[in-house]
Amino acid sequence: MTKDQLKQIKVSRFLPGTNGGAFEGAKNCMFNVFDQGNSYSYTATVVTTEGIGPWLEGKRNVESKLVSVEGYAAAQYHLPGEGESIDCSTSVDVAEGQQLVIRMTPITTGKFSQDQVCQLSEQAAGLAMTTLQASR
Repeated sequence: MTKDQLKQIKVSRFLPGTNGGAFEGAKNCMFNVFDQGNSYSYTATVVTTEGIGPWLEGKRNVESKLVSVEGYAAAQYHLPGEGESIDCSTSVDVAEGQQLVIRMTPITTGKFSQDQVCQLSEQAAGLAMTTLQASR
C-alpha cells in the first residue's frame, strides 16, 4: 500500500513478516491502527498455494460470501457465531491458485459490529488491489 493509502485507513505502524498459521511461510505485513481510543490491526498475506475457492465451497469452518473488490472476485469470511465482533478477512482472487488476504482484527473490544469489521477488511483489500493494479 502507498503512504497515502496507509494514512487513509489510519495506520500508525506496519511490520513485515512471515505467516506461521494456515499458510506457513507466506509473506505478510501487519498494519496497526490506534485511532481515538480504538485499536485494531490489518494483516495482508500473499498466498501462492491456493485461490479463494476453499473459503466459498464449505471446506473451511467459516461463514463466507462472494464479494467483488476492484472488479476481482473475493471471498469475505469470518468464524461463525453471534456476539462480540471478531476477525474478518477478504481474500481477493488475484491469479489462478493465488489470493491476497486482508484480515481486520479488532483489538479494542465492543467498538465494532461484525459488519463494520468486514467493511473495513474489504476497504483495505480495495486499496491494496488499487496499488497492485497500478504496479502491473
